[in-house]
Amino acid sequence: MHGMGFDPIHDELVVNSPLAQAILSFRGAATGEEEPLRVIQGPKTQIVGTGYGALSTVTPDPHGNEIFLPIGDGGYRGNGPHETGILVFDRLANGDVAPKRKLLGASGQVGIDHIANVMITKGGGGIMIYDRKAKDNDKPLRVIRGPNSSVGGGQITTYPEKGWIITGSGDGGYGVWHVNDNGDVPPRWNIPVKAIVTRMDDHPALGNQNVGVALVPHAKELFVASSQANRVVVFAFPELFQ
Repeated sequence: MHGMGFDPIHDELVVNSPLAQAILSFRGAATGEEEPLRVIQGPKTQIVGTGYGALSTVTPDPHGNEIFLPIGDGGYRGNGPHETGILVFDRLANGDVAPKRKLLGASGQVGIDHIANVMITKGGGGIMIYDRKAKDNDKPLRVIRGPNSSVGGGQITTYPEKGWIITGSGDGGYGVWHVNDNGDVPPRWNIPVKAIVTRMDDHPALGNQNVGVALVPHAKELFVASSQANRVVVFAFPELFQ
C-alpha cells in the first residue's frame, strides 16, 4: 500500500494497493486485521500499471462522493506501457466495477478543490487545473508552468477555503499557488524545506525529495515528509489560513 487519503465527512480511510491493483476503503477507526468496507478490484476497473507517479496515490473527494486514482507507468521501468490517465470511481463502488469517467493524459496525484469545483494534477514540470468533472480528452482550464513558476515534485494538497494549492517547488521546497493562477506564475509563498532540513550528515539526499504534505488548519501548521532525509518537519504557517 503506497498511499492513502482520509474522508472526514464519512470517517473512512481510502487506501490504494499498486501490487493488488485495487482501492480499499476502511472505517476511520479500523484496527488490527479488520476487513475493508469496500474493495474496488478487477478487469472492469481498468486499474493497471505500476510506478512512482501512478497507482502510488489516491484521493477521496468526500464532497463529491468520488475517489480519484492515477494510472500509468509513472516512470517505472519494465512495467509498461500502460495508458496514462486518472480514473474516477463512485465512493460506494465495490467489486469489479467500471470507473464513472476517465481523464486521459493526466498523471500524478490529484488534489480537489470542492469550492472552486476544480481538480489539480501535475506533470511535465507544471500544475494542471481541470474542471472537477473533466473526462476523456478534456483540456485543463489553466496551466501553471515555466521557469518562474518553479513547480517541483512531491504530493499535492489543497486548502479550498482560500483556493490554495500546496505542492513541491523546484528548489526542494514547498510552494503555494492559487487555483486561479495561470501561466508562468511564481508561488505566493515558498518554504525552502531543503535548505532548512539539510544537515551535514545527510547522505545522499541532502534534504531533497520532499514527498508528502499535509495541512492541520486548526493548528495553522504545514507538515512535510522527506522520504530520503527520513524525517517529517512541521512549519507554523498562519498566513496560509488567514
